[in-house]
Amino acid sequence: MGNDNSSAITIDVDRNNLFYYSGETVSGIVRLNITEENLKTREIYISLIGEIGYTTTRSVPDGKGGSLSRNEYYKRQFYYKEVSLSGPSITQQEFIYDRGRYAWLFQIPLIENLPPTINKPDIFPRVRYFLQVIIDKSWYTSNKKYLTVYPRVNLLENPQCLSSSIFKFKNRKDIKVKATFNKLGYISGENIQFTLEIQNPRKILILHNNLSILKCYQIAKRFNKCIVYKTILPKIVNLTNEHIMERFSIKIPSIRFPPSYKFQRENPNIFVHIYYMLKLTVKVEGIFTNFHIKVPITLGTEHNSDLSQQQSFNPLSISYSSNSQQSIFNDDDPPPDYDSVMQSLQQNFFSHL
Repeated sequence: MGNDNSSAITIDVDRNNLFYYSGETVSGIVRLNITEENLKTREIYISLIGEIGYTTTRSVPDGKGGSLSRNEYYKRQFYYKEVSLSGPSITQQEFIYDRGRYAWLFQIPLIENLPPTINKPDIFPRVRYFLQVIIDKSWYTSNKKYLTVYPRVNLLENPQCLSSSIFKFKNRKDIKVKATFNKLGYISGENIQFTLEIQNPRKILILHNNLSILKCYQIAKRFNKCIVYKTILPKIVNLTNEHIMERFSIKIPSIRFPPSYKFQRENPNIFVHIYYMLKLTVKVEGIFTNFHIKVPITLGTEHNSDLSQQQSFNPLSISYSSNSQQSIFNDDDPPPDYDSVMQSLQQNFFSHL
């Protein structure tokens, strides 16, 4: 709605969930209700805007010889489409709208290869999309209609993420952990299937094991991560067995996650990279003895009935060397560089063909 009491505008779109894939068309209707004075304007139009928001921090003098940190907020448009509703005035004269109700249909296309919506529209950093009606009056500001937009990510286009992979680690107490995943590409609602094998020659107490899904994203130069799912794995709890091997099938929540994607423009500040990590934590009795294995995965949007059954007979293997520094992990540590790990997986994948 506008901020003038004599007129009100609403925007309705063709989908109640306000969700669109890139490449689709946003259709809807704009309604204008003029209740008091006539409205004079040269043009009324609706725009669809894609925008990133990020913050930077700089030091400013505090007036006492020291300094304070100040957050600065930035918004950058990477997508803009507008459609005229009233039609421009050829004579540059204003149209006059009498009191009453007016309505206009609109259609605005979304191009392919747009970054996914990230975070709520009022949170920094973010990627957001919104519709906005514009009237060329200085007093008028339309409220925004926020949309959720995701690119289509087909896992079949990333064959390396559909192969089995092995991740190994050894700690200072000679405990060896091997995790074998049947694949590293998933969609929401699928099961993560993997086998966990533990060699425990000194029979140290294995307390329990956690599996987390981390959402990691970089917007401009700002990096963030959060846990979107976490569970305690059953079966391996308070064990001192010399050899442990269990198979797990953990279901990813059936909610719509923004897919793994990288988007970049010539402007270095228009950069979006979102990816996901599985974090497998093996809690072991003692100090600095826990395992934290981070596994890069791809979350897609396209479902194929054969994907959940796909299994490679030549699993790829990645080993983590053990020393005192690498065996000490902190939950705030950034995940390993996604591109380098995926490049390693891809090279190993093609070497097995």
